[in-house]
Amino acid sequence: MATITLKGREIPLLYTTQEMLTIQQEIAPYDRMIQAILGKDPDDENNSKIYLSAEHLANVAKAVRILGNAGLEEAGEKPDLTDKFILRAIPPTDVQIAINNCMEAIAEGMKSEIPPKEDDGPVDVTLEEMNKKKEAES
Repeated sequence: MATITLKGREIPLLYTTQEMLTIQQEIAPYDRMIQAILGKDPDDENNSKIYLSAEHLANVAKAVRILGNAGLEEAGEKPDLTDKFILRAIPPTDVQIAINNCMEAIAEGMKSEIPPKEDDGPVDVTLEEMNKKKEAES
């Protein structure tokens, strides 16, 4: 699980559909949320004026708060992060590290898990082979 350390406290970062919704409500719609967290202009990739701007720093703090409070809550801890605490805890030289940690949490959350196939008992191998041939012919 992705984490971030703020003033010596290791905070787990969690991204689920609930955090996807909250990020869209507080930061940007889904098609622009990644660019907002990265500090990129979604309409012009060459425009770097947004990176480390007031709006970008606010978005980073919101992302860390949303993902961090979710991780804390899931771990059974009090979700007590605030944007002000986060911005004071991240040294200016570590903003990119915070962004990377958020992106790692989002990437982890976007992975799907396919449950293992349950063994339903005996298998008719001949029937399976016949079905495979029918599918291949279709």
